[in-house]
Amino acid sequence: MIDPAFCRKIYLLQNLEEGEILQVLNRTRLREFPAGAVIIHEGELGNSLFIMQTGQVEITKQLILGLVEDAPKERVMIRLKAEDGAYFGEMALLGSKMGSATVTFGEMALMESEIRSATVTALTDCALLELQQEDFLELIKKNPVMGVKLLLRLCQGLSRHLRKTNQDVVKLTTALAVSLGG
Repeated sequence: MIDPAFCRKIYLLQNLEEGEILQVLNRTRLREFPAGAVIIHEGELGNSLFIMQTGQVEITKQLILGLVEDAPKERVMIRLKAEDGAYFGEMALLGSKMGSATVTFGEMALMESEIRSATVTALTDCALLELQQEDFLELIKKNPVMGVKLLLRLCQGLSRHLRKTNQDVVKLTTALAVSLGG
């Protein structure tokens, strides 16, 4: 079983009582990946969240502008470590069953049954806990108080990511305008 102190590092679980954490963990399944294994492929359908128990992963995005033939085809966006309480894939949990709300490795698949937005590759051997969207939805239906806590944390995390993305877009737009003489 996972140490409760470890679970307190995981942003998604920080507002939960110990019994609620156990309910979530009881719905997960252990997935092990060797170093070099691709865990999530950008563009594939996603329906689960991954909580990192051990290891390190790298998240990459395809680059869509092929202006220069020798330019890289993908870019490393971030590296995550289990000891930092990392998780990914949370948007997969809610799915279209939660209405038309368009709501961090695999978090987006918790929120909507859509394609994965990035590729996640194991840099070291990894042990991950996978929470399927169906199990997440059942958890929040059976325990609405816990569901509100989980959904609030998901929304707060996604809001932080969106805010950072907006800041990055402004920086890139400014840099592009300056380089084009605008």
